[in-house]
Amino acid sequence: MGNALRGALGLAACLVAGVPAADRADAAEGGSSHYIPGIAGDLGLALPPRPGAQVANVVWVQSGDVDRAVLQGRVNTALDMTVVLDLAMATYTFEKKVLGGSYTVGALVPFGYAEIDATLTGPGGGVVRGSADSFNLSDMALIPFQMNWSLGDFHFKLAETVIVPTGAYDLDKRVNLGRNYWSFDTGAAVTWFDPASRTEVSLAPGIMINTKNDDTDYKTGAEFHLDFTANHFVTDTVAIGVKGYWYQQVSGDSGAGARLGDFKSESVGIGPGFVWTPAFAGGRLAVAGKWMHDVHAERRLKSDYGLLTVGWKF
Repeated sequence: MGNALRGALGLAACLVAGVPAADRADAAEGGSSHYIPGIAGDLGLALPPRPGAQVANVVWVQSGDVDRAVLQGRVNTALDMTVVLDLAMATYTFEKKVLGGSYTVGALVPFGYAEIDATLTGPGGGVVRGSADSFNLSDMALIPFQMNWSLGDFHFKLAETVIVPTGAYDLDKRVNLGRNYWSFDTGAAVTWFDPASRTEVSLAPGIMINTKNDDTDYKTGAEFHLDFTANHFVTDTVAIGVKGYWYQQVSGDSGAGARLGDFKSESVGIGPGFVWTPAFAGGRLAVAGKWMHDVHAERRLKSDYGLLTVGWKF
């Protein structure tokens, strides 16, 4: 494996080091959740990052629809939503090993725009079709720890992400970029990379536990999610591959605000992607992109997703 390819893998690991889930304008309370499909990374999801600081910016776009969902305590039907988020993140990997592995901390601050078009069902049974939008800060995410280990061609990761309800939220608004509850996402990953074939495969499962939205008395149930990638380096600086995810709510929603019952949701998406680490940047710059389409969605926004990530290693 050439030095350029080693640099590409190292920088890609920095790009995905501790990339957390983040907030959106919708939820299982709304047909989705804090979990963002595809945000786990693009290449080598468990590769240990190189020591030092790294920053990245992700532009994430979603367009989807769902038959019905509860938003701000009210039942909406035929809901269409578009979300554009900009997620600024920074991580730091310590030089000194901890428990034989690399130790990383990080944070992410998202802001963006969301627009919905839906039919609102009122308390008396009346319906009205309307649109609403919002441009504001979303909920930030903190990574108190991420650990990475390597064993030959296999690499492993264990991390915790805490999503803090710091985003804009108003019960009287139909669209909010904040979610008004905490989430705790425990994630792991394994990556296999074969230098001879220039191919890697990664799996990143996780379980997210949510607190209650006190303003709506709605508690989203526990959520299992699995991100996966398969990539092949066509050159020392360019990799192309297949990206996807599987989401499954493993416990139902609860509280007086859960007007549609447990509303357990699930979805699966897949699509193509690339990673480019230009030689002129000396192994410090990486650009990654992907598009995913939901091939299945039940009680969750059936969507198309686009992500573009630019990362820099100091």
